This record gives sequence, C-alpha cells and structure tokens, in this order.
Amino acid sequence: MLLEAPERRLGLDSGLESCLREVYGPRTDRVLSAMTATPSKYYFRINTLKAERDTIIRAMKASGLHAEADMQLADAAFLRPRPSKVETDGVIVEANRFAAEAVQLGAHLYAPGVRRCHGLRPGMRVTVVHGNGTPVGSGISHQSETSILTYRQGVAVEIKDSRTGLPSIMETPWYSDGQIHLQSLPAILTSHILDPKPGETVVDLNCAPGGKTSHISQLTGNQARVIGFDRNTRKIEKAKKLMRRMGCTNYQLISHDSRYVHRDCNIKADRALVDPPCTALGVVPKLAADTTVQNVENSADYQKQFLTAASHITKKQGTIVYSVCTITKEECEDVIGFAETQLGLTLEEQFPMLGEHGFDHAHLTQRFNPDTHETGYFIAQFTKN
Repeated sequence: MLLEAPERRLGLDSGLESCLREVYGPRTDRVLSAMTATPSKYYFRINTLKAERDTIIRAMKASGLHAEADMQLADAAFLRPRPSKVETDGVIVEANRFAAEAVQLGAHLYAPGVRRCHGLRPGMRVTVVHGNGTPVGSGISHQSETSILTYRQGVAVEIKDSRTGLPSIMETPWYSDGQIHLQSLPAILTSHILDPKPGETVVDLNCAPGGKTSHISQLTGNQARVIGFDRNTRKIEKAKKLMRRMGCTNYQLISHDSRYVHRDCNIKADRALVDPPCTALGVVPKLAADTTVQNVENSADYQKQFLTAASHITKKQGTIVYSVCTITKEECEDVIGFAETQLGLTLEEQFPMLGEHGFDHAHLTQRFNPDTHETGYFIAQFTKN
C-alpha cells in the first residue's frame, strides 16, 4: 500500500511546494517529511547571568529530567523527546495550530489557543487535538467552556502527557527563576555569531519576545548598551518581563516600528541584529502549513525593510546579523542578495558553523535544514562598509 505523500499530509500549498523543490531538488520529499517529525533533541539556553550549566543539568537529572549538555555551544542544553501515543478517552478540546504545536512539545493549553471545547467543565479529563484531528496531548481542564470562550485568559488545560513525551519546561523552577530559556540551537547560535562585546551599543531591531535580546545581555555580562525595538506595545511589555526574569539590566526596549529607526532615532550601533517576522517553515514538528507563495513574497519584502534600517544605523565596519526560522530561498538567500547589491553590505564567514553552507554564491551563509538538522533556520553575517 502506498503511503500518503508527505506534502499532502502537511497540507502544503502547491506553489510553495514548487518553490521548495527549486531549493532542495531531489531531497525535497525528505525535507517535507522531516517538517512533521519529532526532533530527537529539544533545546534550551542556560542563562549564565544566574546559573552554571552543569549545576542546572545535575538539578534536572535529580528531578527525573534527562537533560544533556550540547557539545558545541557552552550555554546550550537539551532534553530528548520520548514520543508516545496520546490517550483519547477524554473530552475533546480543539486547539488552533500554534497552540496545538506547543502542546505536543509539553506546553499547557492556554485559553486564547482554544478553538472548541463543547461542554467542558473544570476537572474533566481532556484530549487536546489539532483541527485535523491529530491528538497532541491529554490532561485536566482548569476552566469551563464559558470561562474559556468569554475571558480568553489563563490555563485552559493542564497537560499531563504530550505527543512528544516532553514536560512543560515553562512550569519548572529553573524557567520561572530565569535560569533557563527555551530556544532552538540555531536561535542560540545566532547571538554567538553576532558576538556582542562589553561597552558596545547593540541594537535588536525585532526584540520581542526577548529571547535573543536577553542572550545579548547575557553574553556581554550586562556590560553593553542593548536597545530593542518592536512596534507592538504589548509585546514590548512581555519582553520587559522576560528581561527582568533573566536578570538583564543593561537594556532599553522601545515600542517603535524599527523599519524607520534610522529616520526617527539618533542611534549608531556597533552591532545590529535583524531577526524579522517570517513564514516560520523551519519550526518543527508541524501539524499543518497554511503558508502560501504570496506570504513568502510579502515576508521577504518586509524583511528587506528591516535590513535597510540596520544598514543605516550601524557604524562603518560594524556587524549586522540576519536570521530567520524559515527555509525559502526568497526569505533567505534572495534577501541576502538584496543586502549585498542594494545596501552595499559585505557578507562574511561565520563562526561557529554548525549547520550547512547556504546557497549564496560564496556559500558564506549558514542553513539548518529539516532533513539533516531536524529544524529549519538561516543565518547571515555582514560587515557595514
């Protein structure tokens, strides 16, 4: 019997599939299949402003969590998922795609992520499913249907068992105390490639939710001037909470559309990070993908605007790092081509190189691809001339 094609299981737009086939050629089917698979490692960052990695790992192991140190980055560690079948004998609660993908990684289901919860009352055994019917986790309800759909806040379902077998890391004392932060390996790597130094002015043009911004503070020992931008005030407030939780003190977070920061603010940065919104096709495991070619093109145009702003505010011979958690050529190598030809930025070799060389002409960019790295990500480093 023939298995259903992986791109159909993912629900991929036919135009987008064609774009990915241009990038990956004969390995495309492996890439599409890997986008739905559970990765073998679930990464988090150790916040060295507050803790040492070995101490955290020992404490996690003592509590029954099998944490391991990454051998390549000194502040990265991971847990190994243990995929399991989710019990389906509970009341069905349907989550939206983003919430369902979080639940399968061990997160609790919060009220804003609930799509349907007919007849739900507190204390019921619950099976959380994605809209396509896939069970992603099971647990106990904390709220009624009326409360969830009326107030849209708080934990709706406390997840006891997830599809990946991962615990809710955000409920651990290490997370609440700011000693760890959930980040993928390439996201952690991005800040190392930026390589911020004490005494420098470092600008994060897309700072919310604060993961990389707090990492910049960590890497500089709170001894740099860190400025972060996001035009959404609520996101800025959430990022501030994260920065405080992580023990960061050397930052200024500003609610402003950073595409225009070079016009509206008098800033000269030694280093700038551009980590703009993208189609997030590299975030795995995926339950579905509703991205279209038009989404990709719109994202690429948007991303170029942030890079343009970064090129204006960065000092001569300063460093600009561009990163996105996606895998389309339009949002990756094509944006880099724009930065070189239209902005006059010089692409540089990266250290460390943990992924594969990208498809740019000089192969100086870094790609993480789902079929070989169990995640999708892209990083480029420039010098401002």
